[in-house]
Amino acid sequence: MEPHERPLDGRPFGTVAMLAMLVACASAPPPDQEIAAADRAVQAAHASIAESLASEELGAASQKLDRARAALAAGQHEQARRLAEQALVDAELAEAKARAAAAERRAAELRDSLHDLDRQAARASTGS
Repeated sequence: MEPHERPLDGRPFGTVAMLAMLVACASAPPPDQEIAAADRAVQAAHASIAESLASEELGAASQKLDRARAALAAGQHEQARRLAEQALVDAELAEAKARAAAAERRAAELRDSLHDLDRQAARASTGS
């Protein structure tokens, strides 16, 4: 069998594929914008009512942001990008859950006020 007729046994292709993957990972730009966006979202959530009403989600966002920064420092740009995107989503989720919980509380307060007004109106109509 001629050298150009030999079937590939997978090794040359595997080596080329591994090198291509390493080059692709190394060429990914640092996710500075993604980390900055996640940082702003986490800070905004901390400054809002999310700290008290969605602390679990906010904690997850903070942890993922820390891990994204660590991955960036280690040169793992794709991992840093994914973690920053997850941190952003978690921070937005914390804000949304906190707003929903606050709205539910306000709705309950309004229902209680309406109930009180109904009782007062009933007393006033029976006392007339």
